[in-house]
This record gives sequence, C-alpha cells and structure tokens, in this order.
Amino acid sequence: MLVLGAGLLVSSALAGESLRQGGVFLAGTNGASVQIDPQLAYVTTAWWLEYATAAKLYNYRDRPASSADLLFPEAASGFTVSNGGKTYAFRIRKGFRFSDGTPVTARNFSYAIDRVANKDLASPGAQFITDPNGTEIVGARAVNDGVATHVRGVSVKGNTLIIRLRRPDSRFLTKISMPFFQATSRKLPLTREVVDGYPSAGPYRFTRNDVNSLTSLRRNPYYGRGPGRNRPHNLQGLDLQWNLNEQTAFEEVKAGLLDEGPLPAAEGQGIADKYGVNKSRFWSMPTSCLGYLAFNNERPLFGHSVALRKAVNWAVDRTAHAAQAGPYSGSPWTHLLPPRFPGSIMRKSLQPYSVHPNLAKARRLAGRYVLNRKITIAYRSSGTIGPDQAQLARQDLIRLGFKPSNITMKGYSGADIYDAMGRHGSTIDLGVSLGLCGDFPDPSEFLAGFLDPLSSLAVDSPKYRARLAAANRLAPLARFRALGRLDLEVTRNLAPAAVMRSYNNRYFFSNRVDPRSLAWQPVYQDWSIPALALK
Repeated sequence: MLVLGAGLLVSSALAGESLRQGGVFLAGTNGASVQIDPQLAYVTTAWWLEYATAAKLYNYRDRPASSADLLFPEAASGFTVSNGGKTYAFRIRKGFRFSDGTPVTARNFSYAIDRVANKDLASPGAQFITDPNGTEIVGARAVNDGVATHVRGVSVKGNTLIIRLRRPDSRFLTKISMPFFQATSRKLPLTREVVDGYPSAGPYRFTRNDVNSLTSLRRNPYYGRGPGRNRPHNLQGLDLQWNLNEQTAFEEVKAGLLDEGPLPAAEGQGIADKYGVNKSRFWSMPTSCLGYLAFNNERPLFGHSVALRKAVNWAVDRTAHAAQAGPYSGSPWTHLLPPRFPGSIMRKSLQPYSVHPNLAKARRLAGRYVLNRKITIAYRSSGTIGPDQAQLARQDLIRLGFKPSNITMKGYSGADIYDAMGRHGSTIDLGVSLGLCGDFPDPSEFLAGFLDPLSSLAVDSPKYRARLAAANRLAPLARFRALGRLDLEVTRNLAPAAVMRSYNNRYFFSNRVDPRSLAWQPVYQDWSIPALALK
C-alpha cells in the first residue's frame, strides 16, 4: 500500500511547471488489436484509447484519482432528476465539435443509446440499460429485442437530452458515463461495426486502424478550450503497434525506439532494481480487480461462524500471498473495494485487517472451534501461482489450529474453480486465488455481491443490505464516502471473504517519457493519454 501511495504523488507536478507540447508517443504490445467502435469496444486497452477520443456527458479527470474520485460535467453542463428519480434531463453544452467539424448535440447522445440497444449491432453495453433488476431505460429492451430501432425513453428537446428509467437507480450516472454512451456521430452506421477511423469529440481522434498492426490517434483539430473542454492534450498523437515479440519490444523500450511496451516476467525485478518502483520508468499500479479467499457461507464451517471468518482474515499472510503472483504484480490488500477505486479508503490506520498475520488475535477468535473440524480447499491447479498460494493458505490454516489430516486440497483447472465454488450444494469450504473485477466503476456493485442472499459466497445480512440501500440514496459525494465506510464496516464485522491482494499492471517507459505527466486513472486502469508528455 505504501508503494502504491507514494507513486501516485509524482504526477502532482502537472500543476507546476508546464509540460512539453507535441511529439508522437510510440507504444507497443504483444497482444492482438482491439475493437475501436465506441459501442462495441469492451476491454481495458480499448477504453484506454477511447478515454482520449471520447466526449461524454460526465467524465473522469486526467489526474491521479483520489480515493473518492468523482465524475465531472463534460459535454453536459449539469442535469436534473425528476419523477421520483426516474427521469434525467442533461443540458448539453455548446462548443463541442467532432473531429470532422460537426457540432455535438443532444441527438448524438441519443444516437449512442440507440446503437447500444440495437439488436443487430449486439453491443455489450446493452446489459447496462436493459436490466429489469437494475438500470433499464424505457424502450431499451424493445430495441434490443429487434422490434424497434429507437429507444423511446430517450428524447431531445432543444439541446437537452431526456432519459426515462423504469425505476430509480443510484448507479445510473456511473453507467451512462461509460464509453458506450459517448457522443456518437450519426455518420456511424446504426447496425454495423466501425473498424476504421471515425469522427470523435474528445481531445484526440482515431486516424488509422490496421487490425493487428497499427492503431493511431492524433489531436482533434476542433477541440478548443472552453466550458467542459479543459482536458490536456500535450501529445500530437499516439501510435500503438500490435502483435510484437515481447522480448524484442522490451529491448526497443530500453533503447528508446518505443516509449512504452511489454515487460517480460523475467525482466521485472531487474528493471525495478535499476529504476526504482513508481519513480521514473518502471511503475506498478492497481487495477479494479482483487484476489481473495472465498468462504462458502452455505456450508456450516464458515456459514455458522463469523468469528472463524474473521480469524482467517487475521491468520493469513497477505504479503506472502501477493508475492507469489510475481514481482510487483500484486499488492497486499484487506477489504472489498480495490485500491484507488471510487469510494475506496486507502488510509492504513483504517484498514480492517493487517497485511501480515496476527496469529494471537486469530487464535483467540477461532478458539476451540477448529480443533477437530474438517475443511476442503479448492484451488487453481493450472500454472504455478495457484498451487503456491494454496500451500500458503494451507499453512496459515494449520497455524490457526486446523489439523493437517483434516485439510483436503482439490485442484481445478482454469475457471472450473468458479463453477465448483459457486454452485449450491458444493462440498468445498474455502476457495483460493479467486478473482473479482468490476464491470463498471461503482462501489455498490462490489459490496452488493458480498451481501447477495442468493449467493453461497456472500453473507445474508438484511441490516447491511438496508445500509447499502440507504447509502445509494445519497448525493454522489456523500454516497461514495458512505459506501467507502460501509466497505470497511462490512469487511470488519461480517468478513464475507478474505481479500488478499490487488491485481497490478506493470509498466515500462522509455527515457523520452516525462514522468511528471503520468496520471493514473483507476477507472480505466491505465495512464491518461491526454496527460502524457514527452521530454
């Protein structure tokens, strides 16, 4: 936690001495290319690019995020809510223009919603506006079923975008701020994917997209300073090469032929030793994913004893567990919201558990409950990380008081462990090395999953579900703060799981990159392209 916190302070220099303007940032990856269609792209690399090209109703800032990072009004100057929380009216600013010079209007956001809902386009964003148990825009399901082409719950009056929901949803603003719902040119076909450059309204635009070869961004020539248009755009552009040889690309970064590229696992420690961590060229930053030990609360061992769940949380060695993932690939973590995630509380003094074991406290909590208890542990048997972490968990349980002969280990390949743990009637008590990621950056989704009465991996608590509902009714800033406090309280008092670590991305930059320009955006789990600058 200290490594992560210290590193995020570097970019505060953005507010001081001005950064160099111009130059093309040269990036490379050993992975295949991604979709760039604004309503179809749904992986972090694509959203990293779109964070530079998109203009949204509300957006996240190009600066190191606080623990309660909030949206700011971008293309919308504000909004009102009426009809008992079911109708949103967004006032669209004047002055935004697409990269072809066309003005951005409310109809461009209405068109984005129509494309997302369209059956033939099959956007993965449709799930976020057609959910009968969550966010559902009136008429979105009809379009998604193919019986209409326009979402009738979306209308335009002058330059105001009006969206009607079937029920109030406190998470709606977070969802409508996903890249799926950015201002979209009506030149994009309604039912077909766009694979080449297209008009966009953010600081940058796609100018080239050669699949599995090269994707290029360049400045939007019509992105001028004005209300809502205050994002930096230091670079002239970015060129991203795909399908490179991992080792070759790494050597090119070292030589300054690429500005950012892949970091082979075997090279990580050497680069960290040479350049330090989160100082200049090597960075390790948390994603919106957590690794955790899952308690099967449907089984009596953990389901009948909150004290044992707490005891395991105190008994485990999170530091050793995170280290098994590889150098700087994870950081020990103790609660349900990932580090730097909106609402997540970072202060060490407030963490519910320790990153090192406290066996005395763990044994007091467990008492004699574990002496003759049998426990079945599931772990991911493929690779080396899962088996190693499983052995660490086994040793932690033995130190807690379980007899070695009462511990049964069961290995599962790949994602099979989730099926084994998640099904009702499972005979597994504890799952090791499970991962949890957020579909979109709202803290209530993480917390709700651990309070779901229908899930065997959650704790059925009417009290805390009511507290969650009450927090969701608050205004945005108060809501995020309340959810952050609730996170710590649920983790401390219910211990629905034993969170072990964050998942970290590791980055290696050339000497051309100005480290003062590195602004980590946890919502998109990457560096802000508009903030980047070369020396």
